[in-house]
Amino acid sequence: MPSQLDSVFNAAMAFTLVAGVAAVLGKAVDGQIPAGKRQEFLPSIAPEAKRPLVEKYGLWAVNRAEAFCPHNDVECVEREAKRAYQVYRQRRGLK
Repeated sequence: MPSQLDSVFNAAMAFTLVAGVAAVLGKAVDGQIPAGKRQEFLPSIAPEAKRPLVEKYGLWAVNRAEAFCPHNDVECVEREAKRAYQVYRQRRGLK
């Protein structure tokens, strides 16, 4: 059973994480982050292009592929998501 100190620590860490994300997004909205850097906080591909890939390979594979691919490169995201999905299935012994 977690102690009261653990609960307080977990709440403090959650608050710190939320405050940090809010600060970064606030800077992006206020224009303190240059326009070229803002795209790092935006999705890599359009939601319309992402939806069929998520249905085919899974959200985790598509999100992982987006992290590795250049911005707006749908073909790269599909290729990397397919590779990640195939490797996962191979390592799990699935067909």
